[in-house]
Parts: sequence; C-alpha cells; structure tokens
Amino acid sequence: MKKLIAIISVLAAGFVGTAKADITMSAGSSLEMQSIGSATNLSIGGSLGFAFSQDLGNGVTVSMSGLTFENVVESVDNISSGGLTQTSGTALNATGTGVAVNAATAGLFNSTTNVNVVASAAVTTNTFLQSSSHTGSVDADAFEQISFASANGTLTYGSDVEIDYADLGVGDVLASALTDTGLGTPTSALSLGNIGGNGIQYATSFGGSSLTLGYLMDNTGGADKFDTSGTSNSNTMAIKTAVPVGPLTATIAYTSDNTTSATNNTFGVSTSMATGNGTLSVAYVSSDNQTADVTQTSAKFATTLGSASAAVGYSSTDKAGASNTNQITATISQSVGTGASVFAEFVNRDGVASGETSAVLLGSSFAF
Repeated sequence: MKKLIAIISVLAAGFVGTAKADITMSAGSSLEMQSIGSATNLSIGGSLGFAFSQDLGNGVTVSMSGLTFENVVESVDNISSGGLTQTSGTALNATGTGVAVNAATAGLFNSTTNVNVVASAAVTTNTFLQSSSHTGSVDADAFEQISFASANGTLTYGSDVEIDYADLGVGDVLASALTDTGLGTPTSALSLGNIGGNGIQYATSFGGSSLTLGYLMDNTGGADKFDTSGTSNSNTMAIKTAVPVGPLTATIAYTSDNTTSATNNTFGVSTSMATGNGTLSVAYVSSDNQTADVTQTSAKFATTLGSASAAVGYSSTDKAGASNTNQITATISQSVGTGASVFAEFVNRDGVASGETSAVLLGSSFAF
C-alpha cells in the first residue's frame, strides 16, 4: 500500500484549498499454475486499486469505496469484476429497418430465425449482450459506498452493502480463485439467501467486544436510485457480535432474508484459540430456507513452518435430501523478498454429482 499524498493531494489542494485528503493506492500481480485431472491450467492476474478518505476535523472521518481494476480467472481478455454488460440501441438492416438480433462471440444473429446477419447487410448501433466469459465491466462496486467513522463506531451506506455475517465457515483456506475452478459442483452447498443490496451497516465496539448491525432496504440489487417511500418485500437484516471468552474469541451472527416466498434464516458461530504452535478455529453454520435446510461444520489449523505460513481446513456440508459434501483445503506460502511470495495450494472435495474432485496449484504473487 503506497500513499499518493505527495502529488495528488497537493494538486487537489489547488482546487479545494485543503490537503487533508488521504488517497491510497494498491497494486499486485500473480502467476499461477493449476493441475486438475488431466489438465494443466496457467493464469496471470493483477489488480490496481484506489481508496479515499477525509478527516473533517470534527472527530468524523469520511471514506469512500474506490475504483479497482482487477484481472480475474473467470474473465477472458478483459479487466473485470464480473457481471454482464449491456448497451441499448437498435440494429438496422441495409434499408434502415430495425432488426431483432442476438449477439454472440461469432457474430450477429437474427433472434427469430437464428440466421447470421453479415456485416454488409446490417449496421449495428450498440445493441449487444456480452457473454459471461467476456464481461468487460470494470469494478461495478466502485464509488457505491460512503462511510462515516467516529469514536462511537462506523456507519456505512451504499448500494452494494454485503451483510453475509452468518457466513462464518473456516474450512476454506484457499487464497486463489483458480485452485478450485473446474471442480465438480457439490451436492450439498450452503445457501445464505440475499445478502447484498441497498442498505446500511453500523459497526462499533465496547469492553473488548464488537457489534455489527446491517439492514438491506432492497436486497435485489445495487440501484443508485432507490425509492425509500415504497414498501419493499425484499429486505434482509443481520447482526454479528464477537465476545472474548477466556482464551477464546467467540463470534455469533444471524442473518434473515425476508424476501417473499424465499425466506432464508442463517445462524453461525465460530471460535478460535491458540494451541501448540498455531491457531485452531472451528465453526458451525445452519441455514433454514424454503427448499432444504443446510448445516455446515468446519475447522482450520494455521501455523508457521520456519519463515513459511501454512494452514489446513476441513468442512462438511449436509443438505436435507442430498448426500454430504466434504472438503479439505491446504495452503503454504513462503516470502521470497519484499512484497513477493511463492505458494502452493491443494483442494479435495467429495460428494459431487460429477467432475473432478481434487486439484493442486503452484503460484507466485507480487505486491507493488
């Protein structure tokens, strides 16, 4: 993390008459190789991010979610944070008549006859829908949150607030998104309901304990324009607290998705303690929803081996009406210089309908 105060804040001061703004930048890159089944996959990724904060001089600090450019495993030939990109307009044929079309990576097709419309017979004025592998969006969450921090706590409002507090499972210790890419879909998976959208969050601490409250006024998406005078049937509330209990630290959380005909209540508890040469963590999560109840137990042990850090995790997920899914993950990372490290990861998953059940990954990462 490098602070760009020296140049950017000075320039900003010339416009607004102050140099209090704190602007930070982070950047990183990675090179990874995954072995899964008979396939060997290579991936290169990177990110560039900015964050902004301002001390108002009255005990309150305002911060804003910044812009992040990220090259992710799921995307092809673009810098993206996910999501489909669509622009509106009309496709015209040679005579100027509108043509209903579907866009595909191979060309433009008539949506009714599925016949290719050649470039010489059509003029497209920005009507297309990109495929999920060619999303092209650049951090749709940028500038979607604003926070006010004081001695009493931090209040955040935004259109992309996430209140997945009850998701306290500790069994997944993987750091790379590539490691488990391509594994078979688990027969039992934890469902948290709708935990992101337009809402508020308040976090505070007292007497060694912490408390976080969250409420989504609309959990169906992140609209910048939200009508608060209407009554929404798609709201979610959540609460989380962390309390020290002797040598342990216990975290308890509850999330309730109140969407009509899709209610999902999730309860989670986790704790950790120092043991031997490392830290042992355990967790239990239970989801009660409209389709099938799900429970998940998990554990993690993290330690150091010389100057390397290592962790192993285990989780067992049980969904009513389906066979259990058990997963083991492990990772080890070794620093090889300032901001640089090499690492290895492993995952094994049973209880999948079909597909690969294990994968190994070797990688290197660099922070700039």
